[in-house]
Amino acid sequence: MTAKKEIAITEAPEPGCVLPIPETVTLLGEDDFTETMQGANKKWRDTCVHNEKFTTKDGMEINYYTAIPENRRANLVIIHGYCGFWAKYHEMAWYYYQAGYAVFFMEQRGHGYSGREVPENDLVHVRSYGDYVRDTKEFFDRVVQTESGGKPCYLFAHSMGGAIGALFLGTHPECFRKAVLSSPMIQMKTGKYPRALVNLIAVHASLHHMQKQMSVGQDHFSPVPVFETSSTLSRPRYDYVFQHRLQDFHYQTYGASYGWAMAGMSVTRKILKRAANVKIPVLLFQAGNDPLVEPSGQLRFARKASDVRIVRYEKSKHEIFNATEEIRRDYYARIFRFLEE
Repeated sequence: MTAKKEIAITEAPEPGCVLPIPETVTLLGEDDFTETMQGANKKWRDTCVHNEKFTTKDGMEINYYTAIPENRRANLVIIHGYCGFWAKYHEMAWYYYQAGYAVFFMEQRGHGYSGREVPENDLVHVRSYGDYVRDTKEFFDRVVQTESGGKPCYLFAHSMGGAIGALFLGTHPECFRKAVLSSPMIQMKTGKYPRALVNLIAVHASLHHMQKQMSVGQDHFSPVPVFETSSTLSRPRYDYVFQHRLQDFHYQTYGASYGWAMAGMSVTRKILKRAANVKIPVLLFQAGNDPLVEPSGQLRFARKASDVRIVRYEKSKHEIFNATEEIRRDYYARIFRFLEE
């Protein structure tokens, strides 16, 4: 019987340990965030970020953004999470650009300004995570590699994007040199519903061809802010993203279809089946106060892949990049150190 692989987990921030940030990167706090995002960050987006689209082989229009600095050190592809969109990553993308990384950001099908398979603007639907992976591979082949400048490519993926990223790494292990998985949704939590009941509901929905209908327990977008129950600990960052949602219906994705829920439940097995193909270094971040993803799924992935190091922020909610200032600083410092090793 094969012994279970032991995985070391670093609890962060470590007391008395302040990791360095690249000199070219200026991290924002709470008080200067809003003004800077409306000023210097917007100027950067207006002058340095390019927005284009391509059509996938199955006819889906995909919206994407690129920002390529002079004398880039490498390329970084960002895969967003559930209900994510470009504006949610304005801050993060800017930091990577400041550090010398070319940024490539694609809005997944069913999100942002990319095409949808359902008419409702606030409903998220996908047939399977295979569609997400195929879209990402087309993006990589047609855009990232074409504009890579011969530099290595790294991956950053959050939540649902972490599940897409983990499946992508196991399916196309040749594409990236390193990967950062932030609160990856390798295994979903099912909330107040037992997993067995969720599986039974999924079977019922499939038999009655309800895949494109909103799943039980889901809601439509509401214009009422809910910071206290959100996945972030930073009020100005929550407000910034929420204002973009209010102002643009493309950013009002909210409830999941039965199809999306079934795809999210079934992707765990697919990720773990291919995890042994992941040979590159992976930095995986866990949030201690995360009601959305099961840490046990992340550990199973780490045991099967070759080189996964885990950092856990016990006091963070799901979106670690929107946590407290102390956590954010440590988080970005660890990412930059990992990419520069």
